[in-house]
Amino acid sequence: MFAPRVSIIVRSKNEKIWIIKCLNEIYNQNYKNFEVILVDNNSSDGTIKIAKKNFPKLKIVKYKSKKFFPGRALNLGIRKSSGNLIAMISGHCIPKNSKWLKSLVMNFKNFDVAACYGRQEPSSISDAEDVRDLTYLFGLDKKTQIKDPFFHNANSMIRKSIWKKIQFDETVKHIEDRIWSSLIIGNKTKIIYEPKASVIHFHGVGHHSNKGRVSTISKMLTKKLKFSTKSKKIIAIIPVERPVILNKKYILFDTLNELIKLKEISKIFISTSDKKIKHLIRNPKVKVINRDKDLQKDFLGTEYILSKIYKRNVKKYKPTHILVAEEIYINREKNFFKNLINNFSSDYDSIVPIIRNNSHNIWKKNENGNLEPVFKTNLPSEYAEHEIYEEVKGLGTLTSSSSFEIGGREATHRKLVEIKRKNFLTIKDILLN
Repeated sequence: MFAPRVSIIVRSKNEKIWIIKCLNEIYNQNYKNFEVILVDNNSSDGTIKIAKKNFPKLKIVKYKSKKFFPGRALNLGIRKSSGNLIAMISGHCIPKNSKWLKSLVMNFKNFDVAACYGRQEPSSISDAEDVRDLTYLFGLDKKTQIKDPFFHNANSMIRKSIWKKIQFDETVKHIEDRIWSSLIIGNKTKIIYEPKASVIHFHGVGHHSNKGRVSTISKMLTKKLKFSTKSKKIIAIIPVERPVILNKKYILFDTLNELIKLKEISKIFISTSDKKIKHLIRNPKVKVINRDKDLQKDFLGTEYILSKIYKRNVKKYKPTHILVAEEIYINREKNFFKNLINNFSSDYDSIVPIIRNNSHNIWKKNENGNLEPVFKTNLPSEYAEHEIYEEVKGLGTLTSSSSFEIGGREATHRKLVEIKRKNFLTIKDILLN
């Protein structure tokens, strides 16, 4: 019989009017293997007192911080839970019938299901805008989502094992559910919409009366979701075509050791055709992958090869970002990789280092095949002050995984970060000197 333990997290903030109805319907469920945890956000209307008096088995967790972040409240409650499945419901939502909980639970018989959310219906006193929104969003047909990250914590359930790997973002004030679902969906992981698990939701999901909140959520939804450093899952790739050995030592390990130190990077892949490297690696954070024969052709181009390596070897780990660093750069500035990570924003898909080109006589061919100057001066190169720059991707480039899968480090929206030339030194420069 499939009857896993469920922990029901109820979030409340001055829910005196609704909390008794909500909890009463929860305790009347025909599925009995559950506990209820009330996470209260500094209620001043007696919510906790009323709840505790009428439901003595209820666990109370107090959210004490003055600034409320929904993800932090949920994580706080889940940390106190004992269930394998975590149900979440707002204190002003009322389960419509005694089959609500079981309707959610039964979807988790399928191990591919990471999360499930139920229907939300308007009450008889909901305003017209809320009636419209809830009716549009939550229909009568059950859905299986493998790409669409829509998910709503007012009436939902997740696997605790998934939450242990990826918790709710504690830095955002809204759509923590949508951010979380965006991180876990895909690669055989599904989200289910279960209309049989229905609740009555008085004020709906639109928050029309709170114009500031509506504006903020709209901006968050129309932009790419912005993740805090805590919610980034960064995987690094070091492409090594022909390993460089200097003084009987692989220079690869200078770059590798810098990346290993960063707690923000969960895993590091070394892509190479050199079979000796694998026997030199001892750190469990590092995995050496042999570059497939079909990717050893020079004409393919680095970005194409990187995108293929990602699809074949890295994507299954569900990273949010990919950091690529090449071994030949031996003089990166202090904390270069950490600064790269901290400066990333959802306003762009990739962050790329650039250096000023100090060449002082640069020409190009025009459409007619004739040479014309791009920049020309009689000054020595160290005094030339033209504004021509070149990318140095191999120094270290951070790219969103969705963009990386398509074009490697190439991205339409990118941020360029200028690096001092003294920090742009390759092994080739050393050998030539």
